Order: sequence, then structure tokens, then C-alpha cells
Amino acid sequence: MTEEEMIREIAEPILEQLKKIEKQLGNHRMPQLPQIKFVKEGNMQDGPFMIGDIEVTDELLEKVEAYVQEEIEMMHQPTVLH
Repeated sequence: MTEEEMIREIAEPILEQLKKIEKQLGNHRMPQLPQIKFVKEGNMQDGPFMIGDIEVTDELLEKVEAYVQEEIEMMHQPTVLH
């Protein structure tokens, strides 16, 4: 599995939950875009941890954060390429 595939596999459930929350909110515009920041707790702070069969390092976690943030921005502020 490539790093990009791992990032998508971790990020997809997060993005799906965000979409569900937005549907529950209805058509209310958010005053600002949601911002994602992962926080590791307790024994997760020392070194990598596992999500399924994926070993999540601090570097991978930062890439997942960036990916999720980018997806949120694209959902709410799509841009037109000229």
C-alpha cells in the first residue's frame, strides 16, 4: 500500500462523518471552515500507533491532517481552473 493510499484510507471515514454532520446542519452557512487537528492521547504520544494494518507515524498523521483539510476546503470553496 502506498503512502497516498494509506492517507486516503485513514481520511475517508473522517470525511464521511464530516459530510453527515453537515447534512444534519442543513443549509446553514458556517461562519468559517472546520479546521482539523489530531491530538494523540496517553500512550499514543510515544512513537507510531496502528490504525487497522497501517502504522501511523507523526509524519503520516500530519499528511492525513493536510489531506483532510484540503478536502474540506475543496468541498466548501471550489475553485475554477482557467
